[in-house]
Amino acid sequence: MKISFQAISPIKARRKSRRAIITLEAIIWIPILAILLAAVIEMGLLLTGSMHVAAASRLGAKLAAETTPLTPANTAAVAMTIRGPIDDYFQNAGYGTTASAGVRLQHNIGAGGSAADGTCPAQTSPALPLPPSMAFPDRPYSVRVVVCVDATTVTPNLLTTFGFDISSVTLELATTYPYEHLP
Repeated sequence: MKISFQAISPIKARRKSRRAIITLEAIIWIPILAILLAAVIEMGLLLTGSMHVAAASRLGAKLAAETTPLTPANTAAVAMTIRGPIDDYFQNAGYGTTASAGVRLQHNIGAGGSAADGTCPAQTSPALPLPPSMAFPDRPYSVRVVVCVDATTVTPNLLTTFGFDISSVTLELATTYPYEHLP
């Protein structure tokens, strides 16, 4: 029995064309999968970073609520004081000693006050709760701490090559607590 080489030749040709198709598919899909992987990593790190910023904001609000006395005159000094523990929190979370871009303290004690240590804008929405009055003496005084962190501090800017740049994004989270001391 004689085997003809012409019968094997079409099989080899199909294998060669299949390899070419697989190579073409890899050339198309590998960059797309790499972009998706970078996006998932970056968004996951941003989510984790925002949770750390929220926890730091709660820490700052707790410290501000326990500060005695808190007055409009010493608002800036208290903002500087609470930034130290917030930066310590970020350092323990692995973001470095200067992770926070700024901390802002707002309160409605006395005439109210707002001061920032670093660059952190005032939070106006929602407004601070109203302070106690003759009609509502049971309302508590309130303190709000806003913590700001540059997004590139919590995640590398992985997608900048593909046109998605986060270098100008700032994570800002605020926490409002009742003030624990009578003014």
